[in-house]
Amino acid sequence: MLCDKVTQSSPDQMVASGSEVVLLCTYDSTYSDPGLFWYRIRPDYNFQFVFYGDKSRSQGSYFAKGRFSVRHHLTQRAFHLVISPVSTEDSATYYCAMSTMMQVPRKS
Repeated sequence: MLCDKVTQSSPDQMVASGSEVVLLCTYDSTYSDPGLFWYRIRPDYNFQFVFYGDKSRSQGSYFAKGRFSVRHHLTQRAFHLVISPVSTEDSATYYCAMSTMMQVPRKS
């Protein structure tokens, strides 16, 4: 039986400020175009959206502009988050997530 799941590797990483870090996420889905997300929980327990992507687009949060990006490899089913350069404000627990809900276009 096929199931929809995401897998993250390297859960705990210590990174020097100013360097680059790649947070790994792979996914299995019965859908051809799932919505993929990165979220984070900061040390003050603030839950924040970081990035969204699917086959045709990607969008980051306001703080993600310029330093955060994703490497979306469709054939490898990978959605890696890249932070460069890393700063102390990036300290958080990061989560990769997937949505398989079909979106119905709105009628005008």
